[in-house]
Amino acid sequence: MPTTSTAQDFEGIIYFEMADMAKQGMGEMPYMVKGNKGRMEINQQGQKNAMLMLPEQSKMVMIIGQMKGYIEMDLNNDVGNNENDKASDADMTNTGKTKTIAGRACEVWRMDSKDGTFETCMAKGMGTFMMPQNQMQKRNAPTWAQKFAAEGSMPLEIVEIKNGKRTVQMKATKIEEKSLSDDLFEVPEGYRDMSGMMKGMQNRN
Repeated sequence: MPTTSTAQDFEGIIYFEMADMAKQGMGEMPYMVKGNKGRMEINQQGQKNAMLMLPEQSKMVMIIGQMKGYIEMDLNNDVGNNENDKASDADMTNTGKTKTIAGRACEVWRMDSKDGTFETCMAKGMGTFMMPQNQMQKRNAPTWAQKFAAEGSMPLEIVEIKNGKRTVQMKATKIEEKSLSDDLFEVPEGYRDMSGMMKGMQNRN
């Protein structure tokens, strides 16, 4: 996934409803933005974890609350670079339409890629959306997520178009513009580095 260092006007929390997370019984996902940093909070079966996106340090950090540990992932690894090459092949077209979602204006784009056809509503000046890669399966974020990172845009709605059917995959439900503590984008004190354990599991796979 490409790294970006462009300063953003927006600081606060964007709450997303995501179809895949809803299937797993998870509620809204808070996505926090401060400068070019991002924090995605995931609450599953009472277990609260978070993913930190830190492009200036070229890394993502998974915070595992119940184990009081963290795993660092290199944004510039070989898997990510290969996937980025595929992302550049995605065809994005501005439809000329606009929408207002959660009180924010966004432009509607259509994207055709190896992952399928999507219609997205992208907002500028709200940070960059970065979806974590799957290290265990050695897969990066889907092409559309990588493309948003490259464009420096925040998708407020993603609709998949398949066989004439439109399915909302992700949509912002609420946006709170407010100051966020720097601590939210750092590893909590006392947490242990479990990155070596992850690499060992990858090697076994």
